[in-house]
Amino acid sequence: MPTIEDGRETATGEPPPRFRVPPADRSAGDGPDRGDGLAESPSLVDEAERSRAVGRLGFRRRAGATGRAGSLLILWAVLILDFQGLLWLSGAKTLALRQAVEQGAARVESRAVGEIGDRQIQKAIRDQRATLRFWTALALIGDLVVEPLAPAVRALLAATLLAALAALAGRPVGFPLALDECAVLQGFWVLGLALQTALVFALPTLEADASMALLLPSGTYRAASWVAWRQVDAFALLGWAALILGGWRRGQANLATAIVACTSLAAIETAIRIGTTLVTGAAMRLMLIPGGF
Repeated sequence: MPTIEDGRETATGEPPPRFRVPPADRSAGDGPDRGDGLAESPSLVDEAERSRAVGRLGFRRRAGATGRAGSLLILWAVLILDFQGLLWLSGAKTLALRQAVEQGAARVESRAVGEIGDRQIQKAIRDQRATLRFWTALALIGDLVVEPLAPAVRALLAATLLAALAALAGRPVGFPLALDECAVLQGFWVLGLALQTALVFALPTLEADASMALLLPSGTYRAASWVAWRQVDAFALLGWAALILGGWRRGQANLATAIVACTSLAAIETAIRIGTTLVTGAAMRLMLIPGGF
């Protein structure tokens, strides 16, 4: 039988004994042998899925430029200031306030005729018209202070809520990436305001938007229902839908949880806007306190 000489192979093609590599010791392995018929436990599968999700999130964080939320939110605030300023310069905002105050003056006159003297009626009308400056200042604060801050508050709340849900579910939190993407999506609301501004200048109208109120037939509606329909804006719906899909695609929550979370935020914002609009509108028209003038 051939022998090993100078490290050459034997006639059987096997390496010489001193060059043979000993088989790996399976007893020191980290996990069970896959040939022993044992299945992986659900906890190991969940842990593997979470590891892959963390890896995908880390890749997306490295691929996308994080830390841009602040500059984007500043940009949106500046654009909102510009568009709101154009609406005020066009006279649309001032004229709408003046009409509301005049409705209150007409209400004073109609309710006071035959009850008090003409001099007192005229004084009440003058007092009502003098409130125009107050309502103008209040509207300016809302349009030039509150509205520019709305995208930042909306993005921060959405990113925080989705990150908190991810932490509770043991998913990758990914707050910086979520904040960046939520800040980008605030452009939907800014685009809606830009369209409103363009329509006010292009059409002979004081109020122009892309809300569901445009689909209502001509007629008279209660103030609450009209204001509520005007809050259902097409661009806002697109923005909230994008926030929902973003939270789901980042792996922070499943689709149902993301829908519930973002819908709750949208409902809170809508309720605040409807409530403030109704209260200020009723106060300007002297309808907030029945019988008062």
